[in-house]
Order: sequence, then structure tokens, then C-alpha cells
Amino acid sequence: MPRTSVSIDLTNEERYELERNVKSQKVEKRLYIRSRIILLAAQGLESTEIAKMLEITEKTCHKWRNRFIKNRLKGIQDLERCGAPEAFSEQERLAIIKLSCSEPPIPRNWTLAYLTEEAIKLIGRPISVETVRQILKSANSQTIVMFPSRHQIHIQPSEKDQSGKSN
Repeated sequence: MPRTSVSIDLTNEERYELERNVKSQKVEKRLYIRSRIILLAAQGLESTEIAKMLEITEKTCHKWRNRFIKNRLKGIQDLERCGAPEAFSEQERLAIIKLSCSEPPIPRNWTLAYLTEEAIKLIGRPISVETVRQILKSANSQTIVMFPSRHQIHIQPSEKDQSGKSN
């Protein structure tokens, strides 16, 4: 006996959001496909038909239909991933970024190796050159670090002020 799929009834808000995902050119492909699955299922199509139309497996189609039924629009979003915890806190990362924006203690240019040595002294625990590089790379794309300007205004006294007489 063939498997029958659970029917899906959409609210106006859900239909609007799913159609927006399908029509948008900036939405991720996986979210586009999940939205199409749900919209086609709401039209009454079976999972086998949807799978053939979208060139996906029937198992994938069932998965997203069931997740949508359980969690509605939140169900088509990716689940949180565990992953390893961050090795360095946000404060430590910012301290390394600020250090790279400052003058080196010894008058020479920053190198990754030299910056890493100073970062170890600053945060008080080991850190690799590669980790420092990745922190700085992420700062270039995510963080705007503003530091005080080194420009100073120098006003030279006029000859009148120096001699006390006017010319």
C-alpha cells in the first residue's frame, strides 16, 4: 500500500513567507527547496510527485513536510549545531585586535609571530600564530576598530610671538 503524505494547511502569513523565500534571489538554495516542498505539499501534491519535480529524494521531502507540521516555519530552518566551544572569549579577541592596532612596544613593525608573543603576554595563556591570524581576519570582515588618531595640531608661534615685537 503506498504511503500517503500528511496534508498541510498554510496560514496567510506562512504562505507569504514561503512564497517570499521562493521568489527571493538572495535566499539560500536549501531554504528555497524547503519552501517549495511545503508550498507544493499545501497544493495537495504527494511527496513522490514533489520529489520528482524538485529532483530530490522522497525521504528529503518527507523530512521537511514532517518538520514543518511539527514546528511550522521554524521547522524549515537549520537546527543549531553543537560544535566545539569558542577557545577565546570575545574580550580576549578584542584585546588582540586592539593590540594589533597599537604601536608595538619595541619600535618595529608587527609581524604575526611578534604579535602572537605579545598576545600571549596580554591574555596570559598560549595562542597559536594561526589563531591570531584568524582573529585578525575575522576582525577585518566583522569589526570596525576605531582607535585614537595620532595626528596632533602643531601651532608654530609667529615671529611676532617669539620676539615680542611685530614686523
